[in-house]
Amino acid sequence: MTRKSALILTLAVALGGCSKKDEQTSAQDEEWPKHGLSEAQANEVLVTIGDRTITVGEFADRLASQSPYLQSRFESPERRREFLDNLVRFELLVYEAKRRGYAEKPEIQRARRTAMTQQLIKKEVDAKVKLAEITDEEIQTVYDANPHEFDRPAQVRASDILVKDRAEAEKVLAEARKSDINQFRKLAREKSENEANSRDGGDLQFFAADAEGHPPKAVRDAAFTLKRVGEVFPNLIKTPEGYHIVMLTGKRAALKRTYEQAKRAIRHKLAREKKEAAMEALLDRLRKDIEVEIDYDALADVRVDIPGPAKER
Repeated sequence: MTRKSALILTLAVALGGCSKKDEQTSAQDEEWPKHGLSEAQANEVLVTIGDRTITVGEFADRLASQSPYLQSRFESPERRREFLDNLVRFELLVYEAKRRGYAEKPEIQRARRTAMTQQLIKKEVDAKVKLAEITDEEIQTVYDANPHEFDRPAQVRASDILVKDRAEAEKVLAEARKSDINQFRKLAREKSENEANSRDGGDLQFFAADAEGHPPKAVRDAAFTLKRVGEVFPNLIKTPEGYHIVMLTGKRAALKRTYEQAKRAIRHKLAREKKEAAMEALLDRLRKDIEVEIDYDALADVRVDIPGPAKER
């Protein structure tokens, strides 16, 4: 391992741990032995950098908090010494950054607040929702109540050019039949009179043969006769809106997932929903305990200056 890559690895480990004395767990609150260390051994000072000390226990905690893969990198005494040396280099940079006042910079304070909220969420939300605690009964209920999510008919995706004048539509059809997908979309942006989707190259998204509403039934029927992505329906399609030229741009086979096939996805979905509910419950509790005042009138004074090209998009 090069010195640079070792330092990068150490930075990742160090940033995952504590960096201030007031964030370290008191030795009196620990159960001993821990990491094979007695309490006295854990409290030994391993490194002193200015007013910053790293104890043997903190060093062991940092190693133990990493994934098994990272821990295996430091099994030998030589590698642990290398880790320690790079940790010292990291702490030197921290010391100098603090000395120069970086700790008080707004972006650093924002990052610190973000890290604190992440820890709070981890404890008050994530830790309270366990995948293993979601029951088969809950999963079965979701599966039975939402058949449309697990039993989907075949779908196609198409792009559509709408032209109201037949003679003009014939010309566009002739050009479209010589086009690939990108050229067809460009043609739709230039020629289509459907303001709803001409900017998107006439994209109709995915739809089923029996979908209600948009696109019109005649367009759906024509799209489902096409076999090859990039194929254009050979004739104009007449609807009350005008004449449609349609290209097939995508296909999805019918999907029917059994309970066992859907079980894992439902479990994760339920976990997300439970976490969202736990988060809202936490916020509701905080709103009751902490006074919040918002001046929405002042919000009107805020302006966002969007650069020209981005604004045009």
